[in-house]
Amino acid sequence: MEHSYILTKNKFSKIFILFCFLFIFTSCARIPVEREWQDIKKVRNRVTKLEVGDIIVKNKVIKDPLGWYGHSAMVVKNNTIGDYPKLGAGYYEIDTYSWLYEDREVMVLRYKHFDEKFKKLFVENLKKYTDKIYFLSGKENNNSFYCSKYVWYIYYITAKELGYDLDLDSNKGPMVFPYDFIDSKELDQIIF
Repeated sequence: MEHSYILTKNKFSKIFILFCFLFIFTSCARIPVEREWQDIKKVRNRVTKLEVGDIIVKNKVIKDPLGWYGHSAMVVKNNTIGDYPKLGAGYYEIDTYSWLYEDREVMVLRYKHFDEKFKKLFVENLKKYTDKIYFLSGKENNNSFYCSKYVWYIYYITAKELGYDLDLDSNKGPMVFPYDFIDSKELDQIIF
């Protein structure tokens, strides 16, 4: 009897792992036809064309569990990326060229209505939320952030303070992942 329990438990474990694997690689995977991945080297060689507020989404990486959902960060000032990179590391800023060091593909997305009024408040909000911990939590909870939530929240709170609603999360779920930005109707892709 104990032997059959072990076989059942092993079978369950394998099915559970397979389910998790399929969920991870199929969730947040819809890429609109009009969007295209760009070689990271191409973007790295044109960093001067990036603007404050530009969102950079990196493609998924199979070998790294932290990269299974992709990664995202944004330009916070000239030649500087602001990022909540991983558990145990809070917010940090890094030069754009160094952030684009990996052999990956990326998409650069720009908010359609990023005018000077929005930019002024956006930059103020960038500074307000750099002292939080990295933790996976719901979108509107501003006590902690992860890569895509920080990007989403800064846009969300800036628009809210300007008197309108903005949700860059294309599927409007309780959490936001890097690939959710790709299908947002509020963002244009910048091709280099």
